[in-house]
Amino acid sequence: MNYRAGERSIIDRAWQAVALALMIALLAGCGALAEPVMRRATETTVLVEATAFEAPATEPPTATPVPPTVTPTPEPTGTNTLAPSPSPEPTSAPLMSPIDRLVAVRDAANGASLFETFQEAANYACSNCHLPTSEKTNIGPGLLNIKDRAANRVAGMTAAEYIYQSIVDSQSYTVEGFDPELMPQNWAEIYSDLEIFDIVAYLMTLEGRSDINDPEPEDAASD
Repeated sequence: MNYRAGERSIIDRAWQAVALALMIALLAGCGALAEPVMRRATETTVLVEATAFEAPATEPPTATPVPPTVTPTPEPTGTNTLAPSPSPEPTSAPLMSPIDRLVAVRDAANGASLFETFQEAANYACSNCHLPTSEKTNIGPGLLNIKDRAANRVAGMTAAEYIYQSIVDSQSYTVEGFDPELMPQNWAEIYSDLEIFDIVAYLMTLEGRSDINDPEPEDAASD
């Protein structure tokens, strides 16, 4: 009995010793593993603390923007004394009568031929009584510059209207000093209206130096 009790006591103590050794080994192993962890934790703490106390980096000062220089507008020193120029009034072309428009587009060359052509029905050619290159009288008035005189013969009538009227109705207006019966009365029957407009167009071209005050050739010869 005593022998077995003592043997069990020895066995229990042996197991306790083994368990203690295992615990010591485990603890020793935990210490070996914990030391590098603690060391790294300590180093991290020191690094964080050191970083926390580092002086904050200062940014370089930026240049203060310089406002643009504003040049003041000089005030006028005096009043403008120049009056505004008046705007020219628009000018309109004078209105043309139907006869003026027809004469403007007619054939003056044909009118010159008709002027020189003898007409049996009238027993005259226009050139028999009127000089186209002179203002002096032949049988009828000279026709040089006739358009200038015709424009002032009858109030309200243009030069073309007056010349046309003198051909178709020679007695409607008679120049002072001339016999109205000398002009043939049947020109409107001899010529068509378009031919009369050709003659008027030709007469409107007769321009030149006035010779109304020039001496007659026989007077100059006698001197």
